Amino acid sequence: MAERPVRLERQRGSGEDERPLRAIIEQLADGIIIVGTDGVIRFANPAAEQLFARSARHLVGTDFGFAIATGGPAEIELVRPDGKPVTAELRVADVAWHGEAARLVSIRDITDRRRAEERARQVEQERAARAQAEAANRAKSEFLATMSHELRTPLNAVIGYAQLLDLGIGGPLSPEQQHQVGRIYASSRHLLGLVNEVLDLAKADVGQLRVQLAAAPADSTADAAAALVQPAAEARGITFAVRAVGEGARGAEAAGGAGGAQYDGDEDRVRQILVNLLTNAVKFTDAGGSVVLEYGQTTRPDPNARLAAGRAWVHFTVRDTGVGIPADQLARIFEPFVQVTTGHTRPNDGSGLGLAISRRLARLMHGDITVRSRPGEGSTFTLWLPSAAPAARVPAAEDVLPVAPSGPPHGLAEVGEILMRHLQPLLEVFVARLRAECPAPSAAGLKFSQLVDHLASYLADLAGALIALEEAGGQPSSVVVDATEIHRVVAARHGAQRARLGWTEEAIRCEYRILREEVERAVRQHEHALGAAAIGEALAVAARFLDQARELSLRAYARATGGRRA
Repeated sequence: MAERPVRLERQRGSGEDERPLRAIIEQLADGIIIVGTDGVIRFANPAAEQLFARSARHLVGTDFGFAIATGGPAEIELVRPDGKPVTAELRVADVAWHGEAARLVSIRDITDRRRAEERARQVEQERAARAQAEAANRAKSEFLATMSHELRTPLNAVIGYAQLLDLGIGGPLSPEQQHQVGRIYASSRHLLGLVNEVLDLAKADVGQLRVQLAAAPADSTADAAAALVQPAAEARGITFAVRAVGEGARGAEAAGGAGGAQYDGDEDRVRQILVNLLTNAVKFTDAGGSVVLEYGQTTRPDPNARLAAGRAWVHFTVRDTGVGIPADQLARIFEPFVQVTTGHTRPNDGSGLGLAISRRLARLMHGDITVRSRPGEGSTFTLWLPSAAPAARVPAAEDVLPVAPSGPPHGLAEVGEILMRHLQPLLEVFVARLRAECPAPSAAGLKFSQLVDHLASYLADLAGALIALEEAGGQPSSVVVDATEIHRVVAARHGAQRARLGWTEEAIRCEYRILREEVERAVRQHEHALGAAAIGEALAVAARFLDQARELSLRAYARATGGRRA
């Protein structure tokens, strides 16, 4: 037997029955319209007026314009009078309206949901593409590493035999023969240096470049590096000097005596970096020029350096009066295989790897390399390393890579995939709680997309970072480095957006608390499959990411509001 249509018309003697039903319909958040069998709209509630951006007076009596049929939900695209498109979900039920057969059409605006789903699809596609690129890069790096090892074996043999010949082991050599053997030896050493650079780069790309961090004196490291380069400087007629300074390279206040400064780092690798910087300086400085190596300690590093806040730094500054580097090339000189004709990586000499490897080594030691240069006036390269002073050994929370310290992490990839799959429902619960719990007066009137703001992108990238961390076995990874940089930018812009909306610090702290709780809730639903230990470790890493994001958002909020504490 067919179902009887719901009757919404006024029945004789029961006028009170229709008024409560009308009141309910008019209060519904979904748009409700009554459409006759001829397709003409008979009734529209206030939500429908808002959805169509037209009053009920203009809607009633017009053709609905869409095919409707009872049954499951359907989607339509509406275009408002202002030209703005809206994606809506339709549900239809047969009713009787004032004694005539009609249809009740429920219309829900799902524009934000569809956009969020599209963003999630794009993020997943980007993650897959990034993983594919990372795999290709890893294969390339493994090939380079293998080839570098294979090349070093015969090169070492060539160098060894050249040394034996030069020593006269095979018999006495004439002066001309000694000169030729010397050229073989020098060329072989140069080629071995290039091979070692390629090997270092390959190791860095696959996360196998290692540094041994320990306290080391700045003066002995500077002297050791200078001793290797000074003969070349003197041979070119260049004035060469090494000196300790009581202030930073930019005239900053010193945090201690320069002569006794100690840094946290790998002494061999620091010497390698300094030799590379000094060799470049000598190579591209003409006779009569000068190269100076200064070192010291400061609490005010170069603002362009990617360093943790709130600690002291040891700096090694290499100044030269050479050819200089154009401003538009300063960033590119740290890229692998890039050579700038008038800069520190000329095409006719070197592989273009020295500066790229040096910066990667510096950042592995939680430091950085900065450069200032002007064509024709010379260049200044500065290596920044954490000071080993006891009061300066605790890094700022925002600059510590959030990796569990006890060996390679476990469960991060699974948790990242859980977050990726549950991104949309997690954000929907987050927005509902945000409106209900956080002291932001404007929250109730904001759309879903405004409340989610940058957090959808942040969570998606957080999920990708967790996956990359496990794939890298807890070792440094270019994907993780990129992810943390993205996190910084997203978190800062989120804080600035909240400032524009008139939020308070308390509201920002509240939303991050909710976000952290919802991430944990979504992940712990899978605890039976992954195990409590893996879940706990992964959540600890995610929590550190979120804590950093909160602090960065609060700092951006303070900057946007002029430091005003609301």
